[in-house]
Amino acid sequence: MAITATAQYIIDQALTELGLPTSQVGSTQVTQLVQQSLAILNSLGDDTNKVHDWQFLEKVAAYTGNGVDSELAFPADFGRIVNQTQWSSNMRRPMIGPLTPQEWGWTQYGIVSVGIYYRYRILDNLFTIYPTPALNDTFNFFYISKNWVRAADGTFKDTITATDDVPLYDRGLMVAGLKLRMWQIKGFDTTALAREFNYRLEAEKGQNQGAQAISLSGEPGFHLLDANNIPDGSWQV
Repeated sequence: MAITATAQYIIDQALTELGLPTSQVGSTQVTQLVQQSLAILNSLGDDTNKVHDWQFLEKVAAYTGNGVDSELAFPADFGRIVNQTQWSSNMRRPMIGPLTPQEWGWTQYGIVSVGIYYRYRILDNLFTIYPTPALNDTFNFFYISKNWVRAADGTFKDTITATDDVPLYDRGLMVAGLKLRMWQIKGFDTTALAREFNYRLEAEKGQNQGAQAISLSGEPGFHLLDANNIPDGSWQV
């Protein structure tokens, strides 16, 4: 599990390791160096969000059909969808998608386009379902939140704005990334710093949520209940 720290700690630690002066973030005497460090830390956090499906940022979206609307808004903190997690949950069936524009055109204008599965497409930043969800049909999927910062009051946001804000990523990773980007901007040699950051990033990605065993035979050790081992129908499960 990631060991977190405040933005102030991360900036002070990075600047100290680089042999640079520190200053209180947000104070009236804040230096240009610290302002730059804060800006770099925010861009580093945004970029780190995009390189991995971090388990501490994973959330569940839930919708209930009203029989009228087929375009559903994403949650306010939506960052990106986790692929292959979309389910028509009350029907216990996976959704088909995301459809390509060509496939979506078929559903809209083709002669035969409806089956037992709901289909979806992300269009105009909306989760669009076909056919229109029936009343009280439920849908769920996982997504990665864009809010990688925890404020002192326990709320979450996508930007560091205070000294006691806490990035949810490992503090060592943030310190290493801040040092690397600071030296890159100044035009210094970053070979050693890049090696340190890449090592920490891969270590965090590998340890973030564990991993399944790899089968040398190429066959899974067990099956979930799926189309390979149970017929479609109502079994009162």
